[in-house]
Amino acid sequence: MCQCDPLDLLTQLASFPNQTFTREMLIETIWGIDFMGNDRTVDVHIKRLRKRLSKDTNSFSIKTVRGVGYKLEVYD
Repeated sequence: MCQCDPLDLLTQLASFPNQTFTREMLIETIWGIDFMGNDRTVDVHIKRLRKRLSKDTNSFSIKTVRGVGYKLEVYD
């Protein structure tokens, strides 16, 4: 599995709050266009990121957009 700093993923999602990103968009942005893994890599990293953030915040969450990808949902 390719190495990725979870903060890179969080930074990308946070740069565009409430915008949905496909797995492919996240792969291209975080790992680059030459990434040779599969799109489930994103799922694994999102799961790890959610686990790390679960205790720390209630002002936002990473939501799954079924059949599409993920978004950072920000609460007012």
